[in-house]
Amino acid sequence: RTPRARHIIRRNRVAPVPVSVSQLANALLTLAVWPGILAHEYAHCVACRLTGVAVVSPPSLRPFEDSAVLEHEPVHRFGTDLAITLAPFVGNSILAFGAFAVADATAGTANALAIWLGVCFGFTALPSITDTETLLVTVASVPNPLAPLGSVVAHSLRGLTRSAWVSGPVTFVWTLVLLSGSAGLV
Repeated sequence: RTPRARHIIRRNRVAPVPVSVSQLANALLTLAVWPGILAHEYAHCVACRLTGVAVVSPPSLRPFEDSAVLEHEPVHRFGTDLAITLAPFVGNSILAFGAFAVADATAGTANALAIWLGVCFGFTALPSITDTETLLVTVASVPNPLAPLGSVVAHSLRGLTRSAWVSGPVTFVWTLVLLSGSAGLV
């Protein structure tokens, strides 16, 4: 072989794509709870449409990144921002509750599937850190008599999502509340 031939062989090889441990963990987590993630993002999408906020691009999972994304136009009013932020909490909680109720009434594979879906929806019901990042800006739009209440709501939600040490246990407890609340309903 000539040195030039070796150079051509190396150049034509497919280089390994470096994937960090964090990216791999994100991909595995996305694979485990993808129905909940999609429901979460589509709840934001529905809230945007109901509040008149234009959606720029549809939800995408982005499994190797820290979060899924729904791109919409900027929001300047706190009420609209809060509705978009909390839409997944309402939507995914209802879906988790329903899935757990179905699980309680079924057996075998249907039971396992319903439990998995309930966990997927329950674990993704709470707002994420990116969901709450604009609340502290838009709270300035709250009229004066309600400004203190708006500030408490905005700071509480932002504080809840800023730390996995807080949001993680709250997510587990909320999912268990949905599971136990749905027992015996069907």
